[in-house]
Amino acid sequence: MQTKSISTILKEVKMFTSLAKEDITILEKISSIVKYNEGSTLFIEGEISDSLMILVAGVVSIFKHDSKGNEIVIGYFKRYSLLAEPATLRHTPLPSSATFKTDGAILKINIFEFEKLFMTNPKISYTMIQSILEKVELLQQNIHFNIASTAIEKILQFYERNPTLSLDLKQYEIASLLSMTPETFSRNVSKLVKEKKLVKVSTGFKLVSIKNEGK
Repeated sequence: MQTKSISTILKEVKMFTSLAKEDITILEKISSIVKYNEGSTLFIEGEISDSLMILVAGVVSIFKHDSKGNEIVIGYFKRYSLLAEPATLRHTPLPSSATFKTDGAILKINIFEFEKLFMTNPKISYTMIQSILEKVELLQQNIHFNIASTAIEKILQFYERNPTLSLDLKQYEIASLLSMTPETFSRNVSKLVKEKKLVKVSTGFKLVSIKNEGK
């Protein structure tokens, strides 16, 4: 994993790009980078986080367990995603758990100092709101996946809405996200490939665009 200074990483995070050099220096003093190996636990449901968490490398899975102990994947997140920010900002127990699906790293910012020094910044507040709204949209997407009439519909919608993320996940991980067995997922993906609705690429599959279909 490429090593960068905290100040360099902060300047690459969208909500901090408008901060003055002096503010970046202040933010750097209340921040740290923590590296994780594939399979490492980031947090467990019920914990209370004292840090704002920004994923700066790798892929993280957010999940819960049902009453039978089955893992229900809520979503997968990539670089520069804010993680568990609603509960962190409210100082309440985290509603889900998270693990790294690849080697990765988290930028952790002391939430108490961050709130005191930066939450009055309009761009930062706006970015926080947008991130929370994206989480709401993700939950709505998951609900739709679960009520979609067919496995085919679920798969097509996933590849349409997650064109880059789909290339980073293993097939069984996508199947879990769509609440279907790996066998069902594989069988329906093969069918979609034959129908030329999906195409196989080096890292997985992607949706065939209408433009490409016409060529």
